[in-house]
This record gives sequence, structure tokens and C-alpha cells, in this order.
Amino acid sequence: MKQIALFPSAAPSTILGYGTTSLMRAQSSKERLALLGIAFDLGIRHFDTAPYYGYGEAERVLGDFIENKRDQLTITTKYGIQPAAVVKLRTVNLLARRVLRLFPFLREALSKRAQLLSQKCPFTAAAARRSLEQSLSALKTDRVDLFLLHEPTYADAASEEIHQFLQAELRLGRIRAFGCGGDFHVIEQIANAKLPTSKWLQFEDNILNRRIEKIRPNGAKCITYRTFHQALAALTGWLEAAPGRYGDWESQLQIDMRTEGTLASLLQAASHSRNPDGIVLFSSHRADRIRSAVRVASENRFSSQQLRKFDELTKHIGQTGNSH
Repeated sequence: MKQIALFPSAAPSTILGYGTTSLMRAQSSKERLALLGIAFDLGIRHFDTAPYYGYGEAERVLGDFIENKRDQLTITTKYGIQPAAVVKLRTVNLLARRVLRLFPFLREALSKRAQLLSQKCPFTAAAARRSLEQSLSALKTDRVDLFLLHEPTYADAASEEIHQFLQAELRLGRIRAFGCGGDFHVIEQIANAKLPTSKWLQFEDNILNRRIEKIRPNGAKCITYRTFHQALAALTGWLEAAPGRYGDWESQLQIDMRTEGTLASLLQAASHSRNPDGIVLFSSHRADRIRSAVRVASENRFSSQQLRKFDELTKHIGQTGNSH
């Protein structure tokens, strides 16, 4: 898998990163550590987390995993959103997981409830420092490679107090680089203004929700996510909506589009092609999907000509699968 450097002297990172947003859907600590182990053993060297993920537990699990591997990988964590104190209680977490094991159909409702209980943090140096120290403790490390402001407003990202805090932490070595991640409309404003917090930007992007072209010209390094979000279902629905569409794409792309996983692989390969010097994040609690994502990132399954043609074919299709 292609490696990249987040910054000079950084440990090798990779164009595919594993996000911990889905990690806690695995039923036990053993299974969660096994998933991280599969990702690492297959070559993934970037791991993305946040205090908010897994109701506050994802950082701790990742910390257990990386304890003897710290110099072999890179880590992103964030500041800006915290789960409510009651959700962070480990007894509440354990109870919620037991409930989900018995009644998995409640997962969506509990997830939405947890989101409602999340708290937007004040973007002050003192609060950010406390959060960073808590993250370092949970991750069992003395540094994070990339520290992102999580869902900041433009004013948060432009705050001189926050800039001074980030620069101070750089000098201390507790963070090695910083940036912002969140709502694209805010991220775009941050990029256009070329704020000090715009060196690394994390945002949603895929072949039907094209945003990276608006960011890269400003010089930011990009981390994109939700490669498949709505896009896979929208494209599948569009292809199935009219006879002949599959055949037309197969003729133009010279690919068997009906083979399971082909369309998802094309979507991921397109994300890598659109962000060649950045990171594409994905998250899954299924080992087979981790293996599939690594294969796409590691193998040149599709030619540059096929990816250009795929880009052309999808330009007139929106996220809902409708033509513009």
C-alpha cells in the first residue's frame, strides 16, 4: 500500500486509514482488538479516533492496541465534541452494549440518543488542553500525530487563542500537526481563508458528492471519508432503474459491473485517485470489508483510463441517483 508522510519526520502513514467510528459495534474487547490487528497486519498505518467515538471508549481501545506499536503508525484525534458525562460512564457503556447484544434492532435508536446527548465544547485553550491530555491518557501515548478541531465554526478555527494553544503544543511535541474536520461549508471557508488551521482538513467526499476539488487548490492536505455514503446505494439504484445501463457501463469501462463488490471497489479507487497525496478513511466492524478495502488500496485493479471514464459517467448522477 502506498505510504505518505503527514509531516517531515513522521512515522510512515498510508493512503487508507481506519476510522474507529464503527469499532465499538464489535461485541467484545477481544473482537475490537482483533479488528485493529487485522487492519494493521494488512498494512494500514493511519488510525482515526476522537473522544466522541464509541461514547468515549474508542480512544481507550485504540490505546490498548497501539501500546507496543506507537512508532509504526500515525494517529488522529480531535477536540470539539464530547459525549455527555452520563454516556461516558463505563458502567453505562457496558450496560448499553449488553442491551445491544440482546436487542440489536435498538442500535439505531440508541445511537441517535447518544448523538443528542453529545456536547459541543467551548473552543478555549484551557478546554482544548484538558481534552488533549485526556486523549493522550486514553491512547497511552505522549503524542498524537494529527490533532483536529472537530466541527469548529469559522470563528473557532480563526481564534488566536486556539492558534497559540496549537503552536504551544507543537513546541511541546504533544501534537505533531493540526487542522480541522467537520461540516464542509465551514471547512471550505477555512480553506479559502488559508487559516493556520487549514494545513490538514478532514471532510466528506465521494464521487457523487464532489468536494475535494474545492479544497486542494488552496494547498491543504486532505483526509476524506464517507466514500460509500449514499453513493453506493444511489449508483446501484440508478443502474438498476433502466435496462441497458449495466451493459453500457460494462462496455465503456470494460468491467463486469454485476460482480459483487465491483461498484464499491470503483468508488474507493476513485476516492484514492481524487486524493492521491492524502488519506481516505473507512470504518467497519467486519473483517472481510477491511480486507476488501486494503486490496483496493494496495492493488491497481483499475487503470487510470477506467477511473477517468468512471468519473465522467458519474458526473450527471446526484446522491439520490437522479440525473441533474
